[in-house]
Formats: sequence, C-alpha cells, structure tokens
Amino acid sequence: MPYFDDKKNIWKGVVKKDDKRFTRQFSTKTDAKTWEVEKRKELENPKPEKTETDTDLLTISNEYLDFCRHRFSSSTYCEKKKLCANILKKWSNPNVNNITPSMVLKHLQSRARKVSNNAWNRDRKNLLAMFNWFKKIHGINNNPVINVERLPEERKIEYIPPAEDIDKVMMACSGQDRVMLQCYYFTFARRGEIFNWTWEDINFEKKWYRLWTKKRLHSDKQADYFPLPEDSELYRALKWQWEHRNVNSPYVFTDPETGEKFTHRNRFMKGLCKRACVKRFGFKAFRKFGPSVLNDIHRVSIKKLQRLLRHQSQTTTEIYLKKIDDDLAVGLRLLEKKEKDTPRDTQEVSEKTCSL
Repeated sequence: MPYFDDKKNIWKGVVKKDDKRFTRQFSTKTDAKTWEVEKRKELENPKPEKTETDTDLLTISNEYLDFCRHRFSSSTYCEKKKLCANILKKWSNPNVNNITPSMVLKHLQSRARKVSNNAWNRDRKNLLAMFNWFKKIHGINNNPVINVERLPEERKIEYIPPAEDIDKVMMACSGQDRVMLQCYYFTFARRGEIFNWTWEDINFEKKWYRLWTKKRLHSDKQADYFPLPEDSELYRALKWQWEHRNVNSPYVFTDPETGEKFTHRNRFMKGLCKRACVKRFGFKAFRKFGPSVLNDIHRVSIKKLQRLLRHQSQTTTEIYLKKIDDDLAVGLRLLEKKEKDTPRDTQEVSEKTCSL
C-alpha cells in the first residue's frame, strides 16, 4: 500500500517481489496506487527475454528490409538489401548484440578502398539507420556504428551531355524505348517517377499529366500537374505508347519480358550510348540537360525551373493548369524548338564499333 512521507511531503508506492523492494514517489495517493498495480502486473508477467535466434542478424535484418520495402523507393530498398547481403556474407550470422565497431570499421574500410569515400558514407548511413530501427522496434541498444565517423567525400561534377549526344542516343532506339526517353526529356522526371507512371496519370482529353513526388523525407507522395498540349511532341509520343500499350498492365512502360513495370534498366543507357558512339550518361542526364538549356539559352527564370523540377521549395499540387499552363507550355515549346533543329531518323541506328 502507498504511504505518505511527512518529511518529503510526498506519497510513495511500494511493491515487494521475492527479496527485492521497488519504490517510486508520487504527488498523489491515487497515482501511487495505480503504479503499484501496474508494477505488480509487470513483475508477475515479465516480458520474455530475446533469445539468440530472436536477435540474429539474418532474422532481424529481414524484418528491417520488409519495413523498408514499403517505406522507401525501390532504388533505396535495393541499396539497403545489397548492404545486408554484403555484411551477412562477411560476418556470417552473428547475434546483433555481438556486432562491434571494429567489424563495422573493417567493412567500411573495404568499401572505401575498393570504391570510394562516398561508398563508406553511404554504407555508414544505411547501417546507422538499420541499428536505430533495431533499437526502436526491438529495444536493442547496441549500435556499433554511432562512433564510426564519416569520411570527407569526393564530389564529382555531374556530366551533362551536349545536345548532339542527346540526339544520337534518341536516334539509337525506337518504339517504347524512344518514347520513354522523350518522356524523360520533356518532363524532367526522376527515373523512378517514369517507371511508376500509370495511365491514370495521363489525361489526353483534358490534356494534362501528373508526376508523383515525395516533397519531404518520410512524407506521402504528392502529385504535380502539367499541361499536355495536343500538338506537342510529348502528347504524340504518349499517344503512340497508348496505342501500343500492354493492355494487361496499368503502367505506361512495361518490361516486354515480364509484362511488369520496370524497376531498373541498368544496362539500357550504357548500351544506347555505346551504339550511338557517345560518352556514357544515364537517365538523370535528361533531368539536368533540359533545365540547363532553358536557363542558359532561353533564360527561363529559376522560379519557373523550380516549378518544372518540383523541388521542395515549391507549393504542392496545382490540379488545374490555368495558373501554370502558360509558363510550362512555353518551356515545352522551347525544348521542342531545339528538337526540331535536328531532324530525327525514325530508323534504328545499326550497331557500331566505337572507341570512347
């Protein structure tokens, strides 16, 4: 039973179990009683301690990856999955509590030596997040990453291909592949945004399309709407894709081999660049190239470019296009003007031997 301590002017709750005595101070007798009841329940029904099997790295990392699959983009999930596979291969399957900073350090040193400081920092970031999740979900306090420091990164200047190389790569493909590249070219979309595009995101009748973006870390995706003029190249390209679509899939672009949406096309751009005899670049180059043309050549304002690129500083969705039709349609026209300066051959470019 609680008792009142006259000297300290407080109520004390007391619970005894075997040879142990548990006490806690409260301002009221009711609070002290409530605590005593809860404490007795806790002592009578203790939580089972986690076993070695409960906290082995394989089991608990698989739980973490299941969480990540629904939380992050496919590319981030694949990055975390690859890391887990690497450390399991190196460390076998230890109890999570037995993983030491020394083990983490050796792994990161190997990554820096074989790849770069950037790889060290990327793996460190993912390991830190994983062990923080272990603590949050499983109450595992061991975090061997927290005292391992980041390394200075070697920042690389991102390559933006010249206009003629963009043209050559476009001409090196046809059909769905060319339409996909045209979509990247005219929308400035991120790779995953086009991979995840569905036909519900394109409205030919009302002449708009939308792109889904995470505006902030851990936020829900939000849609940004853009004009799709009927006489634009993007409209014609998407109309062709609609007429040749996979009728069994809601996605705009599907893998011909699986019928499913693309999750990666790691060798696609590499192969196209080789066939076109140009320096290698990826999907991201289209997102860099378009704004650079609009800003450097056509002097489109930074504010308008931010809206086109859907950066965090912009407002959320603008469902009706009246406010943005003029601005964004002008940008689309300027890119089309550049497109028309260089005629495109509709035939596929034959294989060439290039020395790049």
